[in-house]
Amino acid sequence: MLIKEFKKIPEKTTIVLGFPGVGMAGAIAAEFIIHKLQLEEIGHVRSEKLPAVAIIRNSRPQAPIRIYGKDDFVFLVSDIMVPDDLCYEFARDLVKWLKEKKPKEVIILGGSEARGPDRKTYVISWKTRYLDETNLEHMKLGFVVGIYGPLMMELMENNIPGYLIMAEANIKPDPGAAAKIVRHLAERLKIDVDPSPLEKEAKEKKIKGPTWDPYPSIYG
Repeated sequence: MLIKEFKKIPEKTTIVLGFPGVGMAGAIAAEFIIHKLQLEEIGHVRSEKLPAVAIIRNSRPQAPIRIYGKDDFVFLVSDIMVPDDLCYEFARDLVKWLKEKKPKEVIILGGSEARGPDRKTYVISWKTRYLDETNLEHMKLGFVVGIYGPLMMELMENNIPGYLIMAEANIKPDPGAAAKIVRHLAERLKIDVDPSPLEKEAKEKKIKGPTWDPYPSIYG
């Protein structure tokens, strides 16, 4: 796997990882913040083992896994699912790179399948302090699938602090779940991002684009 930095990423930053999953919650939340803050693309991830896909925006190709940055935080967002048979290798390579950056913390964004009308937002962490300070629901018992599990295990084994935030979501693209993640990150990172457009989309029960994204939506 090749991780190319167009600009040097400083140490001691908060690094946020937005991967598609249930409801595309993590990826939508990351893309929303990137657009609202007009973050600069400062790198990308490529691998011959990833699906052969390029994202087209404004008639220009982009890598499906991109890195954006500003001030003291960095966002890595993926528009594609990491194949199951690549998850462990991908997680090892990514965490090796993350360790070189010596991050302040790593926050993983994701979605979990909704189990009732009251949508919860969970924190899962290999560091006890995050369970106390994030004011999110604790997941007492459960499991996560895909890239999230290997990533957490690699981060734990490399003693890199951070946590996974998972918002309960519909199977289809769920802007309401993404809005909960955005609201949490806005408070934690002290950034001026209002998730109201996503909440409005959720009330209308579909993504109409381009309400919050200047490009035709790739999420549905």
